[in-house]
Amino acid sequence: MSQSSSSSERSSLLDSFEAPETSVAQVYTFETDEVTALCPFDFGGPDYYEFTLKYVPSEDCVESKSLKKFLESYRDVEITAEGLGAEMYEEITETISPKKMYIRLEQARRGGIEETVEFGDIELKSAREQVQ
Repeated sequence: MSQSSSSSERSSLLDSFEAPETSVAQVYTFETDEVTALCPFDFGGPDYYEFTLKYVPSEDCVESKSLKKFLESYRDVEITAEGLGAEMYEEITETISPKKMYIRLEQARRGGIEETVEFGDIELKSAREQVQ
């Protein structure tokens, strides 16, 4: 599998900032449908994903512009959905060390099959997503 940049180069794209101090429960959510990576198998074309990140901060928060650059860095990487989700989970966790975190990647339907991979604390899913 060819990769345009290594995992460590991608993780260096992520920036963080200090989480606000509050006694109120916090869950931060990021969603986008602009994540792409290359299929590592015979198809070889791009895979398109809907990405959801939800987390309960510990001391740091993810900076949104750096998250966008991090997600864009996978555009030319040959990787499976499972590998992509696992790598993203590890890199984001390493950057912000959240109390809880959940990542969902939903791959666009291809050949009549949808694939969804989920990592982390499933209880962070919204009630709407749990029903589906």
